[in-house]
Amino acid sequence: MDAHLIDSAVYGHGWSTPESRAIFGERARTARWVAVLKALAAAQAEFQIIPESSAAAIAGLDPAALDLEAVAAETRRTSHSTLGLVRELQARLPEPAREHVYYGATVQDVSDTSLALEMKAVGSLAWRDLWTVEGRLLDLARRHRDTPMAGRTHGQPGAPITFGFKAASWADEIARHLDRWRQSRPRLLVGQLAGAVGVLGFYGPDGPELRRRFCARLGLGEPAISWLTARDRVAELAANAALASATLGRMANEVYNLQRGEIGEVAEAASPGTVGSITMPHKRNPEGSEQIVTLARLVRSAAGVLTETMIGDHERDGRTWKTEWALVPELSHYLLAQLGMARTLTEGLEVNAGAMAANLGEGGPASEFGSQELLRRLSARLGKHRAQDRLQQAYQQARLTGRPLAEALAGAAEPDDLADLDRPALGSAGAMVDAVVEAAARRRTGETPEWE
Repeated sequence: MDAHLIDSAVYGHGWSTPESRAIFGERARTARWVAVLKALAAAQAEFQIIPESSAAAIAGLDPAALDLEAVAAETRRTSHSTLGLVRELQARLPEPAREHVYYGATVQDVSDTSLALEMKAVGSLAWRDLWTVEGRLLDLARRHRDTPMAGRTHGQPGAPITFGFKAASWADEIARHLDRWRQSRPRLLVGQLAGAVGVLGFYGPDGPELRRRFCARLGLGEPAISWLTARDRVAELAANAALASATLGRMANEVYNLQRGEIGEVAEAASPGTVGSITMPHKRNPEGSEQIVTLARLVRSAAGVLTETMIGDHERDGRTWKTEWALVPELSHYLLAQLGMARTLTEGLEVNAGAMAANLGEGGPASEFGSQELLRRLSARLGKHRAQDRLQQAYQQARLTGRPLAEALAGAAEPDDLADLDRPALGSAGAMVDAVVEAAARRRTGETPEWE
């Protein structure tokens, strides 16, 4: 039985994705480590550090054929994190090649380079999904550029905005995350060949050139200096994930609230088989939005701990990278699950323009949603602060005495001031939507869903 929700056959879809599990499964991790060792052996043979025959034998290793139970048993027996794998690989190599697997490398050379490959896989999927979500939000922004709705501050109704303005705000934030992922790519995708304390002592003066060839074989950048204890790359991945995750959480939290029955302005798409409650059949719960917010909390939590790995002792500290072994996969599962749900949410989001109009209270000049426009009109004649005081008293009087708002306002403003307040004053909402959409269109013409 799977002990973690990520791997649960019943609940795993809410905490991971098939793609994330394909990256971080036991077999996948082992295969990635073996791929790193093959690249190392090939580079060493090219540099005549080991024989070509040994490199060829190592290249022929099949990670799918490895006995992981034997690897695990030897790992437990030796208390060494990779010696079990080394010995299993040696057992499958001809005698002359056995001494050349893992030749001169240390644990972190393999695990950190594998980590860079993991970051490449996760970053590619994150970019793809962020790019897709941005596109769908831009479409919502265009379609609802002029759909008026209540703007809300401090959880209370304020002045009118448009739903397109709200969607454009989400899209604009996603655009900045795409910028961060693009800019960080060359910093994150860097291999590691450092040796025991980082100075490549095992290889003598050939070390830097060997490292260059090793990284090139894996499609990774070469570091200027070993990063055994410099964990800012991992912290940057975590920060990128946490920021993007929080934006998705902000968007989902808004949908969660606007789907409330008393508001009813948007709703998640629901399939015919969706069940909201087994005790209250009328309910239609925002399950996807809830889960996105839940995952956002977990991603931010993991990112905080991964930032702590930047503080380590001397030239190597297992407390740092072993923390990463646990939390990079977990953070990645949660982020990719969240992005998948965000794609579904934005693709099928139902927008109820009628409910938005009704909640604005259109149809009467005394609507509270016209207060900002009314203040603007009175400010020109009375001065802003005097007008603010007069209107504040009028609105308060209507609330406390039960007098009709139109009557209370009539004593504070001239009839011309109250004209046409039933038309939402939307300011520059449409112009800002246009600016976001046009900027994104220009940028996206040079981009693809591929992280490049």
